[in-house]
Amino acid sequence: MNYLKNDTIAALSTAAGKSAIAVVRLSGENAFEIINKVFKTKSAVGKQVKYGYIVDGTKNIDEVICTFFKAPHTYTGENLVEISMHGNPVIIDEVLNLLYKSGARPAESGEFTYKAFLNGKKDLAEAEAVCNLITSRTATSAKAALNNVSGVFSSKVKTIKDNLTNLIAFMEVTLDHPEEDVVFLSRKEKLTRLDSYVQDVKNLLSSYEIGKLLQNGIKAAIIGKPNAGKSSLLNAILGKNRAIVTDIAGTTRDTIEETVDCRGIPLTIIDTAGIRDHADNSIELMGQERTKETITKADFLLWVFDSSSNLDKNDIKIADFLKKSGINMPTIAVLNKSDLPVNLSLTKNSLGIVFQDTINISAKTEKGISDLLDKIAKTAGANETQNDYLMINSRHYALLQNALDALTKTRTALESKNADEIACFEAANAQNSLNEVLGINVNQDILDTIFSTFCIGK
Repeated sequence: MNYLKNDTIAALSTAAGKSAIAVVRLSGENAFEIINKVFKTKSAVGKQVKYGYIVDGTKNIDEVICTFFKAPHTYTGENLVEISMHGNPVIIDEVLNLLYKSGARPAESGEFTYKAFLNGKKDLAEAEAVCNLITSRTATSAKAALNNVSGVFSSKVKTIKDNLTNLIAFMEVTLDHPEEDVVFLSRKEKLTRLDSYVQDVKNLLSSYEIGKLLQNGIKAAIIGKPNAGKSSLLNAILGKNRAIVTDIAGTTRDTIEETVDCRGIPLTIIDTAGIRDHADNSIELMGQERTKETITKADFLLWVFDSSSNLDKNDIKIADFLKKSGINMPTIAVLNKSDLPVNLSLTKNSLGIVFQDTINISAKTEKGISDLLDKIAKTAGANETQNDYLMINSRHYALLQNALDALTKTRTALESKNADEIACFEAANAQNSLNEVLGINVNQDILDTIFSTFCIGK
């Protein structure tokens, strides 16, 4: 990456394409000097927000608002200018090229946030959360990411690290002065403190799965025989007519994929072609084959049954396919058409398939859809009582796991009473892992990898 701390960088920070307003950012030691070469204004000197024109010589490029942020009280910790202009791609390119010609260079991916990290405005965990916040797909995942941007996660890690640093100091004093009569901290007190830190790390690790769920989401395939109401279920969940619904069996020939907010979890629902013991034509047969392929790539299944009729050979065919394919994923039995007389008897072990849950719904009247979403969230592992979600990524998880392993070894060494040096060594290893989470003494290659995942302009 071309990250150089002293460079002045510029980039479009809003989405590319036509828009009412676009914002270009300019950050660096020479940001004010560069903008003054191309920005003409009659606003009073010293004002933070100024109205005027971006000009190239005597040619007006665009009518703009420039907002000036003076270091160090800025996002990047450097002098920063945000240019609010009309969102015409032609004008945007002209302004950016003018800034580059005047002394700035194009920003790399995530370089504004990288500068914020270098200048101590954010630690690495907070910086990583910025990308999560931008890419969050639900309000809950955005809240979790914002918690991390605001330092909630970092604060917890710092507290553990600071407490451990204090404990290491006591351990090293005891190691350096083994003959002293003064007891700085008893072995029992050291173990008690250590147990507390171990539990704190475990608490953070426990939020990894929900964090991954909030960020990555889950994929559910709707399966079932023709005319069970699969497409009607998709439409009911989406609240719109996304899939064609008719009384003709085999209407759905291809998969239809949509993503919704399911209790804070990004849920991708895939409506598939119905599986039956025959196909009327080659197109329907291809649809059924695609259904089978989709099933293997889902995280769990919503198996739709027609509760107004008994199980038949088509239901058995689907069950046989699941068993022969070795597919063993969470499956919810969705008993549709509850608005009609019920003739179906289905248990959790019917058809030789273990259902995680069973629910009666009517896709036609939308009765039971809300309860179904609750069951999906529960099946996915969302904890409704946990409101303060943390977005822990795989890098954090690996480092926290390393810290936990080192703390466990520290405890074992302390208990032996003859391995204080090993205890200090392992405690220092745990401390190093916590430092890496925050970006202290982290490898440059890791930084490049992290920030390369950001969009340009952030």
